[in-house]
Amino acid sequence: RDEPAAPAAVGTGAARDEPAAVVRDFLDHLAVERGVAANTLAAYGRDLRRYLDHLAAAGVPSLAAVAESTVSEFLAALREGDEQHPPLSASSAARAVVAVRGLHRFAARDGIVAADVARSVRPPAPPRRLPKAISVDEVERLLEAAGFDGTPLALRDRALLEVLYGTGARISEAVGLAVGDLDRGSSAVVLHGKGGKERVVPVGSYAERAVDDYLVRARPALAAAGRGTARLFLNARGG
Repeated sequence: RDEPAAPAAVGTGAARDEPAAVVRDFLDHLAVERGVAANTLAAYGRDLRRYLDHLAAAGVPSLAAVAESTVSEFLAALREGDEQHPPLSASSAARAVVAVRGLHRFAARDGIVAADVARSVRPPAPPRRLPKAISVDEVERLLEAAGFDGTPLALRDRALLEVLYGTGARISEAVGLAVGDLDRGSSAVVLHGKGGKERVVPVGSYAERAVDDYLVRARPALAAAGRGTARLFLNARGG
């Protein structure tokens, strides 16, 4: 007698590139294999759930059916907002796009889809803001914080702060100064910036006096503790 046919397994025939399934696999991959932090994982989950909603609204049935324009439209929707979601800032939208790009990269590498269609979609760049300058009163309090006790370290700190304020140097440029970079005859200093670029900038009278005071009353004492260096600003060990 013929045996009765076995019942079909639950889920048989489900597409491997079904978006929600791929998202689950991707999040599992991040948690187990990549060890992504719980907060980051939760943020990715929120962003990808919104992406799934976008795909469903667009009638996209599978990840293989996603085009580059689909991902670009999702980015535009993030920035514009809708009835359920306020418009996202550039940084928040960028985070969501990074999650979506990661999803598609994972799917392509795992052979779920033939190509990574999100590869060329770039997260929005946040607006570049001008640096905020502190007030003159705040500068004076900062300089006073270096102290007036005449110790080598106090004299060094005041000279360093005066140079930073008086030249507009980056901190890396200031701590990288050599004694020979100072031209007291022309009240200027050579700053060595990124990529080996040099620039000559004027030194104000306050900074010049503070550096002179440091060179005469403090640097020799600090240098005595070290092995000798041409750097202008030394630490307590002469380095």
